[in-house]
Amino acid sequence: MSTPAQLYGTLSPTRDGWARALLALIAPATRLAALGPDRQPVSASSNDPGATWLELVTRPLWGLAAHAASGGRADERWDEVRRALLPALDPRHDWHAGPPSGQRLVESAAIGYALAVAPHELWDPLSGADRDVLVRWLTAATESTPHDNNWHFFPVLAGLGLERLGIATGADRRRAHLDRLEQFALADGWYRDGDGGGQDYYNPFAFHWYGLVLAGLGALEPDRAQRLTARSGAFAGQFQHWFAADGSAVPFGRSLGYRFAQGAFWGALAFADLPALPWDRVRGLADRHLAWWWQRPIASEDGLLTVGYGYPNGGIVEQYLGAGSPYWSTKFFLPLALPPEHPFWTAAGSAPADEDAVSAQPAPKAVVSRHRGDVVLLNGQGWRDWARGGAAKYAKFAYSTRAGFSVPAGDRSLAAGAFDSMLALSDDAGRRWRAREEVDDSRVDGGVVRARWSPWPDVTVETSLAPFRDGWHVRLHRLVTARALAGAEGAFSLPWSAAALPATHGPVGCGAQSGGLSTVIVDLDPDRVRAGKLVVPFAGTNVLHPRTVLPMLRADYPPGEHRIATAVYLGDEPPRIDDEILTALRAAVSRPGT
Repeated sequence: MSTPAQLYGTLSPTRDGWARALLALIAPATRLAALGPDRQPVSASSNDPGATWLELVTRPLWGLAAHAASGGRADERWDEVRRALLPALDPRHDWHAGPPSGQRLVESAAIGYALAVAPHELWDPLSGADRDVLVRWLTAATESTPHDNNWHFFPVLAGLGLERLGIATGADRRRAHLDRLEQFALADGWYRDGDGGGQDYYNPFAFHWYGLVLAGLGALEPDRAQRLTARSGAFAGQFQHWFAADGSAVPFGRSLGYRFAQGAFWGALAFADLPALPWDRVRGLADRHLAWWWQRPIASEDGLLTVGYGYPNGGIVEQYLGAGSPYWSTKFFLPLALPPEHPFWTAAGSAPADEDAVSAQPAPKAVVSRHRGDVVLLNGQGWRDWARGGAAKYAKFAYSTRAGFSVPAGDRSLAAGAFDSMLALSDDAGRRWRAREEVDDSRVDGGVVRARWSPWPDVTVETSLAPFRDGWHVRLHRLVTARALAGAEGAFSLPWSAAALPATHGPVGCGAQSGGLSTVIVDLDPDRVRAGKLVVPFAGTNVLHPRTVLPMLRADYPPGEHRIATAVYLGDEPPRIDDEILTALRAAVSRPGT
């Protein structure tokens, strides 16, 4: 697999450089889509072939339409899009992808958006018959019933495209969708993704991105536009802390396969002319994010974006992702719709923050800490496992821009479970393991994340997590169990090569150093020392690193109540572990606030 840098050369952090990057990235997708549904890559998606091909056809439009909105020319790409799109929407054609319901409704939003910002490319060249096909299909999309979450934006955006062509749609239905979306609002600009849904990247690349696009296009009533942009402004102040100095965003939650859509929010602020942060900071965050992805092995040799996150890996993404799904990432290029004189483009781009910092974020139940530019998110969320790997994506104790996190390949061993940043428990002597999944109750209390969870009806764990300093965080678990349990608590997973694996097994902990990173997990209970164990998880379980090593602490817990105190380190160099630091860590985990 190749990096975009290997395929297309150096990325220029300029408006022209972004345009060249966009057109290079989408060309393999539009060429392939234009060959028809039978030529789409085989993917392990739960969606039918019509829906997966429609993703490949439409998702490049998010970037391509923005490029065209300000006069950018890409005639060959547009010819390919039109060659595929009109047959896909036509029930009489062999290439018909199906009606705009289910997954196809998602793609109606890209079509509506493209009609709104670039009608000269998507509408004006069409014949009358083709226009009728497009209007009928999008009209049906405006009348379709979405999932009760961020999907309420899709009929609205489909209708926006029609309205910009002078074709009326149902105003009451549109208003009802927007009203429902606002009912998902939380504090500090955050949203829940439907009733019971999580707080994840669907906030920046869905709720806020679509709201800012609608606001920027003047498609909202003034009072609604004010509410939505005010939430985006508040959200920006917290979301900036999710990005490391090197431009990477902390991997967390589902749909990470959309890759640099993680940073699309920064360009959406510009599209809506919302200076929620200084423009030089917004530009710096966006430039660094794209530059980080430019160096990742995320493309096939013919340039098609692959399914995965930090590398091609269909096993770590959700079952609904197909070969065209990653092109949702082209939403990142929304600022190309803006003229060169916009302050987003004239800003120099500020350097990343280099000081250590902590940001408590109660709405997503997270405390985000920065050490030497790297980010660790301490997490209080949980997840019902309807999506592949859902518990690992939402319920681990910590997520890291450098170490990522791991998705299990099974529960029959610690190697299969890949339980980094988790306390795994077994009631059958280590044959099968369980870790935190659903959370019964959680909150952020000052700078501490607190959560209660129950892996069995007669087992309860109360977990508190808090950042310490110099790359450390502390964990305190109160385990109450009516059954005998084996326990294994994990540090972070590190990248592992075939080279020798330097590892440390001290009297109170276990650690490893590999790939320019070091992680250590320490037992802070002076009366009971858990045994260190170095686990090599199954290959392909980590979202960033194909092969990993994981330090863990092992112990057995008879029925009763147990206090489990732990400190975990992640940094460039092995930490100093002596009586002074152990005393300080034990004091931190014993404070009433912790």
